Amino acid sequence: MANSENLDLIDTHAHLDASDYANDRAAVITRASSARIGIVTVGADLPSSRAALALAARHRTVWPAVGVHPHDAKTLDHRARDELQQLASEGAVAIGEIGLDYYRDLSPRSAQRRALADQLDLARALDLPVILHNRESTKDLLAILRAHPPRRGVVHSFLGDRALAETFVGLGLHLGIGGPLTFERNEGLRDAVAAAPLDRLLVETDCPYLTPVPHRGKRNEPAYVRYVAEAIAALRGVPVPEIAAATTRNAVALFSLTSR
Repeated sequence: MANSENLDLIDTHAHLDASDYANDRAAVITRASSARIGIVTVGADLPSSRAALALAARHRTVWPAVGVHPHDAKTLDHRARDELQQLASEGAVAIGEIGLDYYRDLSPRSAQRRALADQLDLARALDLPVILHNRESTKDLLAILRAHPPRRGVVHSFLGDRALAETFVGLGLHLGIGGPLTFERNEGLRDAVAAAPLDRLLVETDCPYLTPVPHRGKRNEPAYVRYVAEAIAALRGVPVPEIAAATTRNAVALFSLTSR
């Protein structure tokens, strides 16, 4: 089992099962743990959810989340839902990555909405937090969250402005902040992060995607979550260790990491 003690940072959203790490997955995890960084590795379908559980079983600073991403929502039939529930009972710290994606529309929107509502209900029944994906779907996402309110959760890769941040925080959710905070032309996001309650912020990479500056354009990895913490600290005018301590404390509390 994973151990949250003596960690400086927790990357709350990674995809360690990705083929990008086929040749050096263990080394990527070791680089993070050597830098005192823990990792929540997140499922996007049943195979990646199984992989997340397997990785967490092998590495003490890795925790698993299981879920079906909106891209694969059309696959969440009754049998898949039963398997997901079983996987969640095997040590998952969250249900996710779940949500809506109206940008790629790889599953019909009606199927996405059904899968999201179903997984929100599952998370509530199991008393687990949710990890939410939102791309060009905010109106419907908010409507479903209000109809199927999670007990707690995080809006992964939050990219909105201050008003949207306040809306999600008002629903009791955390904001997952990643590499885009370091990109140019994201002033709305920077304004939101500067103003958001510190106890509602998490840091993440979404690796292997969304690599922060100064490594943008290369493969992302959990060790780079430190650049996100540095960017938040600069925006808020506080020392990096203060952001690291707060976001780690938030992650431990949200995902109940010390009890697993």
